[in-house]
Amino acid sequence: MVLSSLYLVNTNTVPINIFPDPPEYEAPRGFGARHMQVLILFISLSVGFTIKSHLSVAMVAMTSHDYTCAKNISNGNQTNELNVTGVACGREKGWSVFQTYDWNKKQQEMTLFAFFVGYTSMMLPMGILAQKFGGKIPIMIGLAVNGVTSIITPWIPHFAGWMGVCICRLLQGATQAAFYPSIHAMLGKWAPLSERGRLSTYVYTGSQFGTIISFQVSGFFCGSPIFGWPSSFWLWGCLALVCFCMLAQFGSASPQQHKTISTEELAFIMGDSAADAVPKKRRTPWKHILTSPAVWALITAHAGSAVGYLFILTQLPLYMNKVLGVDIKNNGLLSSLPYISMYFMAIAFGNLTDFLKNRNYMSLINIRRFSNTVGMVLSSIFLLWTCYVNTTWLAVTLLVISLGLHSGVHTGFHINQIDLAPNFAGPMMGLGNMVANLSGLSIPFLVSSIVGDDVVNQHKWQITFIVMVVLQIVTNMIFVIFLRVDLQQWNFYGDDENEDTDSKEMCLIKDNTVIKA
Repeated sequence: MVLSSLYLVNTNTVPINIFPDPPEYEAPRGFGARHMQVLILFISLSVGFTIKSHLSVAMVAMTSHDYTCAKNISNGNQTNELNVTGVACGREKGWSVFQTYDWNKKQQEMTLFAFFVGYTSMMLPMGILAQKFGGKIPIMIGLAVNGVTSIITPWIPHFAGWMGVCICRLLQGATQAAFYPSIHAMLGKWAPLSERGRLSTYVYTGSQFGTIISFQVSGFFCGSPIFGWPSSFWLWGCLALVCFCMLAQFGSASPQQHKTISTEELAFIMGDSAADAVPKKRRTPWKHILTSPAVWALITAHAGSAVGYLFILTQLPLYMNKVLGVDIKNNGLLSSLPYISMYFMAIAFGNLTDFLKNRNYMSLINIRRFSNTVGMVLSSIFLLWTCYVNTTWLAVTLLVISLGLHSGVHTGFHINQIDLAPNFAGPMMGLGNMVANLSGLSIPFLVSSIVGDDVVNQHKWQITFIVMVVLQIVTNMIFVIFLRVDLQQWNFYGDDENEDTDSKEMCLIKDNTVIKA
């Protein structure tokens, strides 16, 4: 979308042309500043997800005495010792950073759950911070807090027990809540419409990439008699601080604030974007956001997608273990295949949708409908098929296809906030992600209500799968019906924080079309 003309109009004056009919800009060749921002965000999100997910692997090593949790002594004369309470396991008697802990199942679950409490509760506030300060600063804070807390975690249990680790995870979740809203805020400024699909998917595939790396690398460190489980915390913590430095040095909240961006690339981004030409601190138009059917449609799709995705990740391993006899959690290849599928399919969707849009083969609104329908409806059909087969390899294949197709939502509802209002993409993402995470809490209740303790009953599992499929279809239908991709009038709300914009009648004239602002 090229802004061929943009005017600010007061009804009592002559229209003033803000941008004097810019020409059609082509994408500059080569690796540009926008690509650098995408790369930095991808790496930062990947590291964030390694910290988010690696504890599920490390927890086994931290609490299991089957692991050799102390470093080997080179001469082989000293052996690991375990005290009579089963608490310490180190190179010598007494406390060691490599020891394991006698935490019961409830304490382990609470420690793992603490991250998501902080993450969900702070999602909306972090979206507001991303809007107020730009996306760069909140991500840097998140990386710094996650890095420091991850590095010190191996020492925390000695002073504060499992509750101390809970507090660290709570802080990590609360600050990581800034990632998605802040990334969306930056993509709203950096990703031109003609490249929006692929640039956004390049960034958000960091969630799958980070999870894959986390499971494999953390599993190696935690199971190694040479490194031990603390090495996993130290590795990801140090990488988070490296990302902090990288973002501080090379990151920029918007193209206009970038120090070395070329004039050609800046003109291309601004000519193909509806974000502010000059960075401004705008007041978030919550009244307009909360009363917009299009916003609630994408939030509904977000919630439905999150419930389906979390169901697959949290409940399908149990189903495959109890019904099919496959322990997918402890099979490194099988546990990674779905994420690998999502990673490559997300990139494919991003490039495909940009190709369809730029060649005018499909309108933007139909691209969003197509992508989201594939990601939610078609993928759920393959998911349903999974619970009607009794062959392990076929079930795993269907699962991989289902999650691969689910990545279509990245070019569906997931970037629709940027279509509607790039200047407020951060708060909208924060609101949607908060609702989606809260909706995910319904999964244990649903499974326990239908399946209960009869986890080997395939028929009960099939009912649960059918409920999931119906949910995907209904929420996608709501999104398809109420979907909008045109720039909303409140995208330019609050040009001046100290100015009562509601007392002035202003219009935005774009391409000879008057849009009330």
